[in-house]
Amino acid sequence: MGGFEYIAAYLAIAAVVAAAMIFFSYLLGPKRWDADKLDTYECGVPLLDPSRKRYDVKYYLVAVLFLIFDLETVLIYPLASKFRVYAQYGWAIFIEVFIFVFILLVGLIYALKKGAVEWER
Repeated sequence: MGGFEYIAAYLAIAAVVAAAMIFFSYLLGPKRWDADKLDTYECGVPLLDPSRKRYDVKYYLVAVLFLIFDLETVLIYPLASKFRVYAQYGWAIFIEVFIFVFILLVGLIYALKKGAVEWER
């Protein structure tokens, strides 16, 4: 078996302990239900708006833009930190990174012109 029995036993024990904790919490816990307990809680402050309010699409656009430029950093950082290793390829790596950054820059300019990061008040 090669040690898989230990992993299976560990997972089984963890599942039993977790189920026991949930069961005893339900069994021994207080059961006083009222409207205040079932209401959405946020830092002790009463809610001003309902919790199922729809979000504007611009929040998601900003998140996608952040992910794109965060990935740019993640992809370019190894090239910058190990430049001597990649220097053997000459100008090819530099040109590829330049093209990559240029495509992202065109996307950023497009998003700015479309007003993706501007909010109306």
